[in-house]
Amino acid sequence: MRYRRGHPRKRKVSTRSSVVFLLCLTTAMTSLAQTFTTVAEFDGANGASPCYTPLVVGADGNFYGTTADGGLNGLGTIFKMSPGGTLTTLHSFDGTDGSYPFSGLVQAGNMIFYGTTNGGGSNNYGTVFKVTSEGTFTTLHTFDSGDGGYPYAGLLQATNGNFYGTTEVGGANGFGTIFEITSSGTLTTLYSFNVSDGAYPYALIQANNGNLYGTTNAGGTSNFGTIFELTLGGTLTTLHSFTGPDGYNPASLIQATDGNIYGTTDGGGVNGFGTIFDITPGGALTTLYTFDLTDGATPVAALIQATDGNFYGTTNQGGDSGMACSVGCGTIFEITPGGTLTTLHNFDPTDGGKINGGLLQATDGNIYGTTAGGGESNDGTVFRLSLAASTNLPTIANVESSASFQGGVVAGSWITIFGTNLSSVTEYWGSAIVDGNLPTLLDGVAVSVGDQYAYIEYISPTQINAVAPNVGLGTVSVAVTNPSGTSPTVTTDAQIVQPAFFQWGNYAVATHQDYSLAVKNGVISGVTTVPAAPGEAIVLWGTGFGLTNPSEPVGVEVPSGTTYYAVYPVTVTVGSTPATVYSTALSPGFAGLYQVAIQIPMSLANGDYPVVATVLNAQSPSTTLITVQK
Repeated sequence: MRYRRGHPRKRKVSTRSSVVFLLCLTTAMTSLAQTFTTVAEFDGANGASPCYTPLVVGADGNFYGTTADGGLNGLGTIFKMSPGGTLTTLHSFDGTDGSYPFSGLVQAGNMIFYGTTNGGGSNNYGTVFKVTSEGTFTTLHTFDSGDGGYPYAGLLQATNGNFYGTTEVGGANGFGTIFEITSSGTLTTLYSFNVSDGAYPYALIQANNGNLYGTTNAGGTSNFGTIFELTLGGTLTTLHSFTGPDGYNPASLIQATDGNIYGTTDGGGVNGFGTIFDITPGGALTTLYTFDLTDGATPVAALIQATDGNFYGTTNQGGDSGMACSVGCGTIFEITPGGTLTTLHNFDPTDGGKINGGLLQATDGNIYGTTAGGGESNDGTVFRLSLAASTNLPTIANVESSASFQGGVVAGSWITIFGTNLSSVTEYWGSAIVDGNLPTLLDGVAVSVGDQYAYIEYISPTQINAVAPNVGLGTVSVAVTNPSGTSPTVTTDAQIVQPAFFQWGNYAVATHQDYSLAVKNGVISGVTTVPAAPGEAIVLWGTGFGLTNPSEPVGVEVPSGTTYYAVYPVTVTVGSTPATVYSTALSPGFAGLYQVAIQIPMSLANGDYPVVATVLNAQSPSTTLITVQK
């Protein structure tokens, strides 16, 4: 029996709006309202040239990334940066474990970071690796050209839990591959390019239809690159082949909230300096903007869509720095979905420039990125661009039990947070669970309960479902953090127990011994069910029953093979009649979900009865019903 995600009467899921862009606008403006700050500087010893790396914010609130050069061996590093700008080198590559990590990192649901290197390894064709936030490093795979070579882009963790990536070269035809790799390192080549369908692939995204989308740097009908779609089973469809006037050498993609896919090309367009485009999942491409050098040139990094709905990106060259950096050091820009572009910052040799790795909007609402040069040693920097204060901060209305919807939390049990602006997307934890470890960060959303993070199962603009961390008793503060910022804190009571049964409507979630549903027929639309009979043993499903023996494992799915019994005695009445309680224990393979096995009293006639559990004088709601039928 699986936990029913969300209360059917209370959960509200917003529908993404559909926006059709009919006009290609090329309006450019300059803005002076933003504040640019250099947050950290590299000096070679701690890394150099982080410009290829999009940063990622870890679940602990720190920033993580890679440098393409520098470190102990001059072959690149993995680093951690505190929000205040303190840099820590987690790993220096030595060639045997990889070299020149041009890609950024992805933090999986198991809180471990995964990435690729462009060279090194036993065959010098690059590697796939994983690293913990403390710096424990493991090489998962070494490429040998036959299975691909020189992965330039990073990895994507898909909804099935596996990772997907590309290699620039190698494979069956020598023009690059798309591969799948498990968290333990088992690699499968899904597709090998053959020039006609593209060559030298770049980064992947997974769209909301479940398929992968990506670009190739060359190949296609004009050899200017392509946009493709790939099923997880390995079937590739070329959606668009660039011709030059619409751009060439496309970079990474994003899927926006309108469902369309957005990206950039580093060349081509009307002026030859690159473009910004959008394309529907079906393949209809629109050029939104063409660069002219004065407003930037060669936008080689992916766009981001910020919480204000606009897109932000960088150009590798151009801008108003004249002949500095040859033809300008690049820019940071904002572009509306309608195509109006605003230059937010023009780089010069002192603050860096030459950005390849793209931007990140952190939980404080600011934009972060890295530069190739700048700083005292000219080895690169991390910068922050402060935007106008967000008016979309998350706000918490209530913190409640996910079963009873009464206020309060119990360590290790399910809680639901209601509010506004809690998330910009609707998502379940799905692929974020890796090796049984539950995520504390889901699509940029985190929930702090006291001084710990909850394990997030479901997010939406108005509701979050989570498993409470192992907090102590008493008043605790709760806050939601997302890319717009952190909500004002609210307080709630952390209790020792708060028993409650999950419900379908007003009826308890109950199953027969064969796990078929023991509920009044008609309660669940389209499903024929059989109610519980007098004298029958059934299982009730709930949360908030307190401590277990042995102690409930924290932050993981409950392992099978061990039964985690509730420590405190549980009594159950059906109507006013005591029921025999056989056992109360956690359900294997889940978290915070209790199975309460009872026998329906023999004396009960047909009808609906309140079913109430009592633990340490705390009672579950008497409004929860169960149907008894002979």
